[in-house]
Amino acid sequence: MSPRRGPLAAASRLLSPTTWRQLARVVNFLGYDGAGASDATVGAGVRLSPTVSVRNGARITIGEGANVGQWCYLWAGETTGRIEIGANALLAPEVFVTASNYDVDAGDGPVSDLPRREADVRIGADTWLGARVVVLPGVTIGDGTVVAAGSVVAKDLPPGVVAAGVPARVLRRRGERR
Repeated sequence: MSPRRGPLAAASRLLSPTTWRQLARVVNFLGYDGAGASDATVGAGVRLSPTVSVRNGARITIGEGANVGQWCYLWAGETTGRIEIGANALLAPEVFVTASNYDVDAGDGPVSDLPRREADVRIGADTWLGARVVVLPGVTIGDGTVVAAGSVVAKDLPPGVVAAGVPARVLRRRGERR
């Protein structure tokens, strides 16, 4: 019997730190909070990465043909804040969309004890949000708009523009050459 195939070898692999690290990664992945995605209203042909984090999925609507990339976060409000993503919208990896935020002007004390301010978020059809874009509560992004990677969308963006920055601002209309 080969020394690599016997009970001693199996026990050695079972006790290996590499085995336990890999097991921890699998458990962490399975514990990821994408389960709320099943409560969302999802159109035909939507591609939703298994690593998407969804909170309060019953208040999230994703239009047909949309693509929500790896490690995106879609966090609707606890009571009222909805998220609507239009048809054929593209969300690159690590986009964060939230319809709820702490009302830091509501008083003193721990932020976690302050009330939440919730407002609907609408991401139009045929939009593209680059990697690591953050969309804050109450924002509407117009149809056909492109938001550059790393931008923070704190105010509405009109349809058919290219926007970038922190906070995001309109750079030009789509189709205009520089």
